[in-house]
Amino acid sequence: MPKIEVIADKVNQPTQSKGGLDITVVPALYKAVRTKKTTTTQVQPNFAEAMQIDRNTHVMVEQVTTAHLTTAPARVEFTVKIHNQLNRVFHAKGSVVQFNVDGKLIPFNNTDYTEFANGIVPPLNDSDFKIAGPPLDLLKDKGTLSIFVYDVVTATDVAGNTTEKQNYTWDFTYTMETVSEPGERSQRRGRMSIAAYNQIIMQQRQK
Repeated sequence: MPKIEVIADKVNQPTQSKGGLDITVVPALYKAVRTKKTTTTQVQPNFAEAMQIDRNTHVMVEQVTTAHLTTAPARVEFTVKIHNQLNRVFHAKGSVVQFNVDGKLIPFNNTDYTEFANGIVPPLNDSDFKIAGPPLDLLKDKGTLSIFVYDVVTATDVAGNTTEKQNYTWDFTYTMETVSEPGERSQRRGRMSIAAYNQIIMQQRQK
């Protein structure tokens, strides 16, 4: 699981105030989620099993179930907290979020900031929005992570036309930490219809 910490200095603070908007970026709280995986394999029936099975309609299978830990969320994820000190409604529409991992910009197809881009915050109010970056398996054992939020509207004229935009940047370090728990393994053997077996095999190949 990733441990993400902001690189704090005079410029790179968790909360940044520009033009009447206070924006804070907070890393997700990651947790290990216990899941089970079952693998089904066809096996040769022994003598007793062969006497009880119709090989035209059924096969003998062995199913092994093992416990696994997965990380949730499975992506780089942050909460963007906005405090609107403006006397007008803040609209995030038009703003662009970009992730940078270990000095490389992440393609937009690996980012999701739809919730933020559709965000609306009334005057003197607070709202939280999720933004998601690349999958965790893209991260190294440790490194750096940056978030850029471009073209945030901080001022408009009487007619509602944009008169000022601001850019925000946050830099973080990350370290991948290993989490383990005692595992479980169970095994069972039995007969299964050929149709059901073929369906399970197809599902296993898609995972």
